[in-house]
Amino acid sequence: MSPETSRSAQARRALEWPVLVWLTLVWVLLWGEFTVGNILAGVVISIAIIRVFPLPPIDFTGRVHPWRLAVLVYAFFRDLVLSSIQVAGIVLRFGYQPVNSVIIVPMRTRSDLALMMTSEIVSLVPGSLLIEVSRKDWTLQIHVIETNDADDVEAARQRVWAEEERVVRALGNAEDIARIEQPPPALPPARRADHGEGTSS
Repeated sequence: MSPETSRSAQARRALEWPVLVWLTLVWVLLWGEFTVGNILAGVVISIAIIRVFPLPPIDFTGRVHPWRLAVLVYAFFRDLVLSSIQVAGIVLRFGYQPVNSVIIVPMRTRSDLALMMTSEIVSLVPGSLLIEVSRKDWTLQIHVIETNDADDVEAARQRVWAEEERVVRALGNAEDIARIEQPPPALPPARRADHGEGTSS
């Protein structure tokens, strides 16, 4: 095995640890119980997923920024709690029919890892559901609830871009960070979705 191949294999093995931790966290959050048994079950399931469905190689060219990583984790749990309260409030409003939309959000990052982590975080936060990730166009297609007007749709996009920025600042390199410091791509005005039917905009 050549030195380059050996280094590539070591990088992939190193990358599996964050994936293992992330899958375990997803498992625990889905069950909603932070117990020893649930965490151990999450670890076992995560190892099985990694072994049975190995991820394609993802080059990690950035570096970990501890303070920014702490901000990312804090913001994730903050959004998780606030969004859960918002969704619960919608569910408890008897007879209320929220307007939902399917939106397309172009990403500024060109990092596979940042794209994957942003899409996972967006999908885990209640009120938004990831439909498709396009590496070809570097876009996310997301179903979002409670989008009563164009301002709500724009606010949903801004939340995704803010999440992307936190991920890149926590794990990106100088080039990644320079990209997310650019203004988000200009988009046409969003169309109104009536009677709970979504629109793609």
